[in-house]
Amino acid sequence: MEPKQPIDRIGKWSEEKLDLLGKYLNAYTKIMKGQEWCKNGYHYIDAFAGTGKPMAKDEERYIDGSPIVALKVKYPFKSYTFIEEEDWRVERLKKLRDEFPNVDIQIRHGDCNTIIIDEIVPKIRYENFNRGIVFLDPFGMNIEWPTIQSIAATRALEIFLNFPVLAINRTVLRNDPYKLSEKQIERMNRFWGSADWKDDIYQEATDLLGTYIEKIPQTAKGLGLKFQKRLEEVFPEVTLPIVMRNSKGTPLYCLIFAGHNTIGKNIAESIFRRFESL
Repeated sequence: MEPKQPIDRIGKWSEEKLDLLGKYLNAYTKIMKGQEWCKNGYHYIDAFAGTGKPMAKDEERYIDGSPIVALKVKYPFKSYTFIEEEDWRVERLKKLRDEFPNVDIQIRHGDCNTIIIDEIVPKIRYENFNRGIVFLDPFGMNIEWPTIQSIAATRALEIFLNFPVLAINRTVLRNDPYKLSEKQIERMNRFWGSADWKDDIYQEATDLLGTYIEKIPQTAKGLGLKFQKRLEEVFPEVTLPIVMRNSKGTPLYCLIFAGHNTIGKNIAESIFRRFESL
């Protein structure tokens, strides 16, 4: 008997995220297709691509993951780069070349931080007359601040970021800061780009026994706003975060757009506002 094949499953909230991504990508490519100065094209990079076709959590149906959402835009990107670390996901991504034979699909196997800095950033830059979008949808806190800095420094790449609120709360921002391990602190430092997050998250308090450190109450929106301010240090245009929740109302993550022009920001904000009004 052959071992059961692994499969990615996603909830309705992830489908909503993919819908928002698709709306932005279609608006972006519609604008970019007519820009003569962009003579070396516009490109899509998916840093945590998955398999391309996850399955719904609540029923037996496959869903178009972010790679296929991007591949199906009306005005295609010049190239698509899908990055994955897991061997089995990489093998399934390769099948997309058969489904979309006339499209330039590059599949990179490895850590997205290294691949983006070493391969993507040197090629897609303002001075190279090209542009691109990087979709950052990390499994936990697997994106690192130097990667975001490098993307911003190109002045040509935008990011559509899935800011991992739940992962941060579970992994690092526990109620008792004294229980944090050095490994957890270092992980948060790499994600945030400094240890300054401690000043926003913890505060000194005093009781009859003396002074101690406690966690400042945080909402998902509040945590997202703090990272928005961090992004504004390297990107000129950053949207307010929108909170994405599961079926029980638990905040899972925030979506944030960051880029280099007001048009992209305005498009993203319009899409986000319509979602929040529903």
